[in-house]
Amino acid sequence: MAESHDGIGQQRGTPGGGIPDDETISKVGKALRQVAEIKEAYTERLASASTEAERQELALRAENAALQALDEQGLSVDRYDEVITAAQTDPDLERRVLTAARMS
Repeated sequence: MAESHDGIGQQRGTPGGGIPDDETISKVGKALRQVAEIKEAYTERLASASTEAERQELALRAENAALQALDEQGLSVDRYDEVITAAQTDPDLERRVLTAARMS
């Protein structure tokens, strides 16, 4: 019963966990921008890495930086992924997330 009360049960049953509110969309937009910047920065570093160990270390740093970006917005990886996935099939949600990313 507790799962239904706190919305977790609904999130499991519905892709995207329901319609995200404006605050969540804003947080996802900000995180999306940060993650894109992290990806861009580390892609350049990965391309110039000379060893597999160096590439693995850089990949781990990039992942940790992305996780920190989500955490700073108060988002779990699952919730971020749910909203991004939902935005891929909902043009209005996609527009709102991208607008939030540009405004951050």
